[in-house]
Amino acid sequence: MATTMTPLQPGTEAAAQAAAFAIFGSDIPPIDPDDYDGSWRITLHVIAEEWVGEGRVERHAARTATAINDLLNTQTLFGEGSPEAGAAGTALKPLIDKCRIYGITTDDLRRHGAQLHTS
Repeated sequence: MATTMTPLQPGTEAAAQAAAFAIFGSDIPPIDPDDYDGSWRITLHVIAEEWVGEGRVERHAARTATAINDLLNTQTLFGEGSPEAGAAGTALKPLIDKCRIYGITTDDLRRHGAQLHTS
């Protein structure tokens, strides 16, 4: 018997909980019971504040800047279309995706040492 999945409805607790796991994965920090009122929508803000307070966003920006520089170095050594550069680019994609989620900008990455060209 096949089951059909109904899409999550925006603005619901189920959608907010799914968003929390999509954004933060299983690495959700412990939440003080005083900060949790039973609403995942409120909890998303608490989690984000915890991550900023713990320096996770800054560490992610630094890790991503290093991966960008590694990709640029790999492209210089092996060529832009090389398998090595492709592998480095593939490894970089999830880091960039999380930068978008965290709101990390190109300027933030440059501040952490990414050798990005200005346009």
